[in-house]
Order: sequence, then C-alpha cells, then structure tokens
Amino acid sequence: MTARDVVVHPDATVLAEAVAARLLTRLVDVQSHRRPVHVVLTGGTVGIASLAAVAASPVRDAVDWSGVHLWWGDERFVPDGHADRNETQARTALIDALGDALPAGNVHPMPALSDDIPTPEASATAYAAELARWSSHRAHVPAFDVLLLGMGPDGHVASLFPGHEALDVVGATTVGVHGSPKPPPERVSLTFEALRAAREVWVVAAGAEKAAAVASALGDGDVHRTPAAGAVGSERTLWLVDVAATEQLVAALPVPGPALWSAVDEYFGPLVREDDALVAVRRNAAEHGLPDIAVAPNQGALLQLLARTVGARRILELGTLGGYSTLWLARALPADGRLVSLEIDPAHADVARVSLAAAGVGDLVDVVVGPASETLDRLAGEHGEPFDLVFIDADKQSLAQYLDQTRALVRPGALIMVDNVVRGGAVVEAQHPDERVQGVRRFADHLAGLSGIEATVVQTVGSKGYDGFALLRVKD
Repeated sequence: MTARDVVVHPDATVLAEAVAARLLTRLVDVQSHRRPVHVVLTGGTVGIASLAAVAASPVRDAVDWSGVHLWWGDERFVPDGHADRNETQARTALIDALGDALPAGNVHPMPALSDDIPTPEASATAYAAELARWSSHRAHVPAFDVLLLGMGPDGHVASLFPGHEALDVVGATTVGVHGSPKPPPERVSLTFEALRAAREVWVVAAGAEKAAAVASALGDGDVHRTPAAGAVGSERTLWLVDVAATEQLVAALPVPGPALWSAVDEYFGPLVREDDALVAVRRNAAEHGLPDIAVAPNQGALLQLLARTVGARRILELGTLGGYSTLWLARALPADGRLVSLEIDPAHADVARVSLAAAGVGDLVDVVVGPASETLDRLAGEHGEPFDLVFIDADKQSLAQYLDQTRALVRPGALIMVDNVVRGGAVVEAQHPDERVQGVRRFADHLAGLSGIEATVVQTVGSKGYDGFALLRVKD
C-alpha cells in the first residue's frame, strides 16, 4: 500500500481551485512523456466545483485534451441526461466548455438506464467491457493516471458504502449496486480492484461533517467501516481536504493535521508567553474588524529573537496590520532604535498606532501609510541610515519587487524575512490560479538568480496552518 499524503486547504472553495490546478499540472506533466492520459472523474459538490474551476482556468488549454480520456468512478443508475447523473453534471461544468478540443470518443460515461440497459448489472457489464478495451494486456482497466474520489460523511467512495456487499467483490472491475443508503438506490461503481489499478488516487473531502470519516480512514483503516480507507493508488495516494474536514485528525495519529499542530502550539505555549500588551493588540485588531492574519505568538517570538541576535537598531516592516508583529519586533530594539512599518490601509494604521502607543513603544515606531513600493522608493531617495532587519508580510504578488527595493535599504549582513511563502504547499503547482501563489513563485525564481544573498526556506505548521518563511542574509 502506498503512503497517504495529506494536503490541507483553508476551505472548500480553495480546495476545489487547488484540485483543479493540481489536475491541470498533472495532465501537462504526464503528457510530456506518456499518451493517452486516463482520468477518472467524481461527482459531489467539490468534485463538480473542481471541474468548473478547470473550465475557468486560463491555463486549461496547456493540456492537449485530444489526448485525454475521461472515465467515471461511479454513476447513479438513471436515464441519460438526468440531472442526478455525474456525467450530466460533469458535462455542464467542464466537458461542454471544452467543445471540440475533447473528442466525443474520449468521454466514457457509464451506460444509463434504458431499454437496452435495464439493470445496474447490465450497465456494469458494458462498462467493464469498455474499460477492458482501453486496458493494457496485463490488466482489465486502463492504468488511470489520476482517479478522483469524493467521500461521503459515512466514508463511502464511488458507490462503495460501509457494510455493503459491493466492498467484497473480487475478480471484477465494476459492480451493480442495489439498496444504496444514499438515493437513488440503484447505482454502478468501479470496484476496489479497479480503483487500486490507478497510478494516483486523490480523495477529496470538505466540511466538518466529513471529519469523523477522514479520521477513521486515515486511522485504523477498516475498509468495511470506512471504505475510503481502501482507496489507494499503485504509485501515490493523495488526500486533498479542507481544514474543517481535519478536525478529528488528532485522534488518528500518525497522520498530522491542523488539530495536532494547534495542540503542539499549546503544549509549547509556556515558552512563548503573551503579556497583556500583546493580547490587547490582538483584541483591538479584532474589535476593529481587521482580518485574523497576524503572525502567531511563537512566530512573533522568532522575529524578536532574530532581531536581538543580529543586534538590530533599525528595523523595516512591510505590512503593519494591527501592529502585533510590530510590537514583537519593537521590543527587540535598544533605546535609540527605530522601526519603520509600512501599511497601505489608513484604518489599519490608525488601529496599530493606538495599540503600539498603549503598549509603550509608540515612540520607537513610525507607521507610514501608502503603497509599499512608493514608500520604499522614497526611503531610498532619502539616503537614511540602513536597516539591520526587514520583515516582509505584505502582498505576495509584489514580493520580487519588494526584495529588490529593500536590498537597497539594508546594511551588509542584514537579515530579510519573508512570510507566507509556502502557501499550504501550493507553491509547487506551476499553474495554480491564486495570484498570491504565483507571486511567491516569481519571488523564488528571482531570488534563485541573485548573487550576494544567502537564503533558506523553512516550512512551518501550527495554529496558523501550514506555511513557511524565507530567511535571507545580505552578504558582507
């Protein structure tokens, strides 16, 4: 059995977009060395939303759709064109949008209820024959390059339900299903034998109602209780989930997830004690409706330690927000130190100024309002004393530009820390639809081509999720 990789996204919307981006990337990659490409589609809310995101992607045409074959993991046994059919929903979401780019013969739906196909068994038999027609001589199904599976709250995948006799079918690639606990009662499904022939199996799950099943599938692995536990690929098994679906994962060790990350943060909490002033900064930001995107306490403590380690007298921060990270940094300054913090939103700047003054560091901090790029140009023109440490926590789309601008403002040996550069792992996806991810990728490419800078990237997990930071040192 292949190991199961778990990738967590913030919510169902981001999850669907990430699945789409990952699928497009996978198709392009496979087509570089193997054709045709075989993909098994799934239904469900997130599954169909993912197909719609593929259709809407500006890079969908990077795929040669004439070399892609589409299959289904299961189907509701209803007449052709019925709104409940996964095929019907997939056509609306994606296939119709592809038009002539995807030949009709490359689409392989499970046969619908008709006079010629009167039973789920008849449909299953016909589909098994179609699968065999496209299989290699060693197997009865194609070696699917990607097999997408949604998962229900009860842990079912395809139409393989807990305790159902279809779970135990051997020697067949398809099965007719009767008495489904989820309507309609009659269905057609691939068997585990067919699912496990896939090179990569991707299980997609979103929502708190799936949390127990996610924990069970990734925990004890009892297929009869949680069929999703049996969905494994021959080369890779990938679980793509949102935060809500991981709420019970702490009880399903050894698979890590946000619940466990937060628990570890709490365990080490005594090492990073927030005093009343820090708590007040967070509270003031929340009361004024600022987004909850400031650094975590342990990350703030890291900033403070770095500033003290380099003996920073002058610190530059891009992205004040409510002043939480600003306070951590300001407390590392000597009495004659200075921190310049740039904030584009005047309302945020006002909140930060009040909080920083109340914390007793207002005389050490200048909060400057305006676009960071313009302020950085102005600072360069003033030819002031160079900075010893820079913390960049501003818009990711402009990171490469900010790096160039801040390099001109620091002394040799200065540290530059850039936050949120891992983006939950999305940075590995070349065609990811989020411009923030693309901004980080441009930054990384730009950084790799620079001389005069030593750099590393540290991945982090915790109460703020899965992300990471880049740490740069300007050479002497």
